[in-house]
Amino acid sequence: GMVRRGERLLAAVLVLLVGWSGVEAISFDLASSKVKCFSEDLADNTLVVGDYAMEPIPEGQNRMPVDIQVTDPLEKVLYSLEDAKEGKFAFTTSLQGDYIVCFHNKGLPELKTVRRVKLDMKHGIDAQDYSKVIKADHLTGVQTSLRKIEDRVEQIRHEFQAQKDREKELRDLSEQTCERIVYFAIFTITVLAATGAVETHWLFNYFKVNKYI
Repeated sequence: GMVRRGERLLAAVLVLLVGWSGVEAISFDLASSKVKCFSEDLADNTLVVGDYAMEPIPEGQNRMPVDIQVTDPLEKVLYSLEDAKEGKFAFTTSLQGDYIVCFHNKGLPELKTVRRVKLDMKHGIDAQDYSKVIKADHLTGVQTSLRKIEDRVEQIRHEFQAQKDREKELRDLSEQTCERIVYFAIFTITVLAATGAVETHWLFNYFKVNKYI
């Protein structure tokens, strides 16, 4: 009773912490001459692994080469391949921000044909190969699950810290912007006041010289 209930609870916790993945494989049709991109906001020092495949072109259909390109938040190219068929890319993020994967169907636009593309991109512990860890450290099934939980918690902590750092940067930027607005408003008021004083003085002298006053 109580022991079995505890085992079921532990199994449920393991499913939630280890089995859940926020990234799923996707498939889509890419029309001739069109580009389709996917963006993922990632923290720094995050492992990213992507598998992709282009469905073969039916016999008799015009050639539609598809290029793939992966860029970091600074638009540096991390992976690029022309006329890709299928393959894999992997990298570890060096800075926080949007990492973008783009596919470009270079077929002629007037043909109005499409190419089926599949993409499976994972990051964090979902991208890690734990089979190598099991062999290297001689871990049992339970030990492997605990290692995954530890890694998941560390990933959450790292992402939470990255979010805090990002909020601090935005807050600092907002404060700097507010200060600049205040300074600009003071400068504008000073210029307007000075301009008004000069114009008043000039008009006073003009009317005095012409004996209007």
